[in-house]
Amino acid sequence: MKIVTETENLILREFILDDSRHFFSMNNDPEVIKYTGDSAFASMEEAGDFLDKYEEYRKYGIGRWAVIRKEDHEFLGWCGLRYHPDEGVTELGYRFYRKFWGNGYGSESALAALTYGFQEMKLPRIYAHVHVDNLVSRRILEGLGMTFVKDFDYDGIPAALFQIENPAYVTGSYNADEVRTVRHPVLRKGMPYESCFFPEDFDATTVHVGSAFNGRMAGAVTMVKNHNKVFPEAGQYQLRGMAVLDDFQRKGVGQEMVIYAEKEVRNRGCGLIWLNAREKAVSFYRRLGYEIVGERFEVPVFGPHFLMVKKDF
Repeated sequence: MKIVTETENLILREFILDDSRHFFSMNNDPEVIKYTGDSAFASMEEAGDFLDKYEEYRKYGIGRWAVIRKEDHEFLGWCGLRYHPDEGVTELGYRFYRKFWGNGYGSESALAALTYGFQEMKLPRIYAHVHVDNLVSRRILEGLGMTFVKDFDYDGIPAALFQIENPAYVTGSYNADEVRTVRHPVLRKGMPYESCFFPEDFDATTVHVGSAFNGRMAGAVTMVKNHNKVFPEAGQYQLRGMAVLDDFQRKGVGQEMVIYAEKEVRNRGCGLIWLNAREKAVSFYRRLGYEIVGERFEVPVFGPHFLMVKKDF
C-alpha cells in the first residue's frame, strides 16, 4: 500500500485489491453514479478484475486514489488525477459513498490531488468535467479555483469543462539565449553548444516561447518567419526547436507553449505554420491540429521526419 499524499483529515493512497468491495458497493448506488455515465459492476469479481488491471500508476505516475479518513481508517471513496494520452491532458475526478456526502471530503481530497499534481508532478494545467446538472460538483470545482471553459459532449453526456493553471509556471516570450538552454540538452545533446543556434534566432520577426517552472526553464519553442514553397500562402512561419526537458515531458508543457506561440504569430499576420516533425513527435502535433504533407524523409543524424502544416488556426 503506497500513501500518495495526506491532508489534516485524510490519506490518499493507491488502490489495493481489497478496495474492490467498495467499488462494487459505491457503483451499485444509483445516486452515486447518477451523473457519471458509469454502470454498476455486475459482481464483486468484476470490480476486483478492474482493480487488478489498473495500471495508471505504473504508466503515468498518477491515477485515482483511495480516500481514507485518518481518525478511523474508513474508506470514504476515491479522488485523483487521470491522464488522457490521446488528448495529452490530465483531469481531476472523485467519487464518494453517499453517506459521506456533505462533509467537505470531496473538496479536501480534490485540493490535495491538485496540489500533488502541481507540485510533485509539475503539471501546468489540470482539467475537470461535470455533468451540466451536477450543481454540487460544479460548486466544488469553483471553490477550488477552477474556471469554466465550455459546455461540451463527453461520451454522450452533456458536461461542463473546467480548468485551473499551475501558478508555478510562467509561459510566455523569452529571448534566444534563454530558449537555447533547453534546446541544446534536448535536441543537441552531446554536440557543441553552437549546434543549437538558428540563423534566425535574433531576427526581429522570430518568436521565442518558453515555459519556466519556479524560475527554471522547462521547455522552449521557436517560430521563424520562413516561406516553404510547398505552400502558396503568404505570411508563413516555421515551428522550430521544440524542446521539453526530461522531467517536464508528458505533462502538457509542450502543448501550452505551442498554443501560446500560435497566438503570437497569428497576431503578426501568420495564417500558416509548417514544421519538419520528428517521426516520434507526429502524434503530438496531430493532437494540436497539424497534418502530414507528403512522404516521410530522412534528416541526416536526426532520422525520419514528416512535413506537417496547420492552416487557418
